[in-house]
Amino acid sequence: MTRAIFSSTVTESTEIQPLRPEFKVPEEPNQLFYVQRSPNANTVVYAAKLDGQGNFDSRSPVEAFWRKFNIDGGKQPLNFIERMMAYGVRLSARKAKEPITFAIAALPQRKLSLGLDAQHHPQATMTIGSRVVKLAYVYLHVMEGGLMPSVPEIDIFGTDVANGKAVHEHLIER
Repeated sequence: MTRAIFSSTVTESTEIQPLRPEFKVPEEPNQLFYVQRSPNANTVVYAAKLDGQGNFDSRSPVEAFWRKFNIDGGKQPLNFIERMMAYGVRLSARKAKEPITFAIAALPQRKLSLGLDAQHHPQATMTIGSRVVKLAYVYLHVMEGGLMPSVPEIDIFGTDVANGKAVHEHLIER
C-alpha cells in the first residue's frame, strides 16, 4: 500500500478554532487528543492509560476508541480494520527511562511523544514545523466512495509548548 504525500502549511493564532463548532468536543479522563471527521460527529478519542500508581501503563499506554456522538454518545472500540489501517496506535520500541513515542496507523511518519504537562496531566506532543506542540485535535476531510475512503486534507491543531500560542497545520495531498 502506498502512503499519501502531503504538502504542509503552518499558521499561528491566539486560540484553537474548531472547524466544526456543531460537533461535540469529548471530555474523557486522561484525554490526550481526539480526531473528528467530515462525514459525521462520531469522534475517535485518544486517552492515556495509567496504572494504580499514576504511571503510564507499560504495555498499552494509549487507548483509542469511538464516541458515537451522532447516535447516543456511547463508547465503542475501534474495529480491526480501523486499528490496523487508520486510527490504531503503534508504539515505538523503547528502553527503560526513555520517553514513550507512538504513531497513528494512517500517519506512521508523524511521531508523538507521551508525557506529563506542568500540572502532571497526560499529554501527547509532536513536532509541527520547528515547534513542539501539545496536540489538541485532528480534523480529517474524508472522501467516501470506492473500497476505502480517502483523506485528501488533514488539519492538526495544538498549542506550542514554548509560547502557548495555538498552532494549526493544514496538510493537502499532493
